Amino acid sequence: MRKIVYVIFIVLVVQLVPKESLAQKDIFIKEFQFELKKLSANQYENEYFLTITLNKNSLYKFTVLNHIGDFPGVAVVEILENDKVVATNYINGKYYEKFMFKCTKTGFYDILIHYQDNKLGSSLIKLFLVQ
Repeated sequence: MRKIVYVIFIVLVVQLVPKESLAQKDIFIKEFQFELKKLSANQYENEYFLTITLNKNSLYKFTVLNHIGDFPGVAVVEILENDKVVATNYINGKYYEKFMFKCTKTGFYDILIHYQDNKLGSSLIKLFLVQ
């Protein structure tokens, strides 16, 4: 009898708790704006590079908003650990405006942003911690 009451209680709690409170929460951390209005012969000048600290066992979400100001380029975001790409929004020819990264080691990670096909562009990249 006690088990039946417990199961009924759990079912009622699940039904009464708003679904929004059970969903994951995205906590805004930082945004990066990258704008390339003129291509340079020096490829490094056509990229945006920064270093951030990420925490082990944390899940991060990156969102990319392209075409700010009618520029044609789409931003390719790469997360590097010790010069090795550990996450990107461009995989096997498919482009993603949102992607997740599960951090396996606390430390410094480099973020490299450039425009696909060497196009001009203006983009806003937002970083969220997913809980």
